[in-house]
Amino acid sequence: MTSDSSPAPALCVQATQESLDDHGRVRAGWLLTQIDLAATRAGERLTQGPVAAVSVNAFQLQVPIYLGDMVTLYAECLRKGQHSLVLKMTAQAQRGDGSMVAVAEVIMTYVAVDFQGKSRQIG
Repeated sequence: MTSDSSPAPALCVQATQESLDDHGRVRAGWLLTQIDLAATRAGERLTQGPVAAVSVNAFQLQVPIYLGDMVTLYAECLRKGQHSLVLKMTAQAQRGDGSMVAVAEVIMTYVAVDFQGKSRQIG
């Protein structure tokens, strides 16, 4: 992330056979796991230390993700408080034909924690 507010790529991952449901679409749980990984990394950079997810404020799926799609997750800091931050995560998929589509948007809240798991001030 280049600054607190501009979206920046946080993770790029390919949808695999293990991520699919019985109908050939990627499960929402798989996507949320990838988003949490990317958001945690972004939150740790922004707070200069560990963070813990405390809330999924919104999770909107726009179109399905399919086997082989390359999913790129972008992180944007919407709010940074004394102990917590709110991140907007957007997911885009590159289809096999090279086209890019917006697939999801998630708003998550993270709390900065110390190594004992207690809330800490963001520096």
